[in-house]
Amino acid sequence: MKQIPYDVNQLNDFDTEWLLHKKCSEWWYATSILKDEHDRLYTCQFTFLRMRLLPVLKPFILMSAITDFQTKKHYYTQKFTLSKKNIQIDQNKVVCAGAQVIKNKDNMIIENVSDTFSYHLTADYGKEAYWHCDKGKLFMGIEDEKETTFYYSYTNMPTAGTIEIEGKKIDVKGSTWFDKQGGTFNFMNIHTHWEWFSMRFYDDEEIMLFHFPQQNYGDGTYIKKDRTSCRLNNYVMKPIRFTEKSGYKFSCGWKLEMPNIKDVHYTIMPIIDGQLNLAYFEQLCTICDKDNNEVGLCFVELLPGVYNKKIDGKLLLKKVDKHENANEI
Repeated sequence: MKQIPYDVNQLNDFDTEWLLHKKCSEWWYATSILKDEHDRLYTCQFTFLRMRLLPVLKPFILMSAITDFQTKKHYYTQKFTLSKKNIQIDQNKVVCAGAQVIKNKDNMIIENVSDTFSYHLTADYGKEAYWHCDKGKLFMGIEDEKETTFYYSYTNMPTAGTIEIEGKKIDVKGSTWFDKQGGTFNFMNIHTHWEWFSMRFYDDEEIMLFHFPQQNYGDGTYIKKDRTSCRLNNYVMKPIRFTEKSGYKFSCGWKLEMPNIKDVHYTIMPIIDGQLNLAYFEQLCTICDKDNNEVGLCFVELLPGVYNKKIDGKLLLKKVDKHENANEI
């Protein structure tokens, strides 16, 4: 597989930066919010991660999930490999055993097949892709050139397809947010751990916030209905609730203030309790304005280093060739 140099200060086009980078950790990450014909809510998640732990230790990890909000069940699969044998990555695809993302001219195909669930989704490009933060450059909580990532997203992709849970096939429609991100930051340093908010407003606007409370640092992007975008790094995010998973503390409710952006004041609250996938905690939340009107949905991703001073390295490094479950949340 072709690998390109990492240069966060001189980024190429989106297709080129889709490729593997030298000396980097990086991931392809999709979060889909979907409904069936009876207006029942589901989410799908796809993560393909190449983690650089040491110069000679660079595992690939596939993590996929479906959450059924009616039954409050979370279906999750994880696969780990050090081999590139069954992996294909070029400017138009990411393929591994049991899952793939294919970039066509007009859409993106996102698929996963496992023993207890599967999904087959077609996502139109919608607003196309956007660089985040400082022209694609994000300091991962620490203003050091080594602690950076490049980051772009397709934030608003009209999506249709099918999901299958325990043998039952369901037609769904909704939207997908797709990220490509990677860099030279240290995954094992808790000061680089983040809280990520992908705010998807019903008025066809999106906001991405990368928040590092332990460093009092944050960055983001505001993507408007007219398809223009701007950097958003002047905001205050305050947790109002916390939860505990596997002995780790995570925030699970927030007050957000963004001066001069949209309605300025928002509350973000989980719809149901979230789930811990490998070493990150995910939740789907509602977004309410200052008058308590629901104005959007927000997928949140939280890492344990934000509110926990010590982390068992096994949480980040555990090798699981295959792990599938259908746990009630």
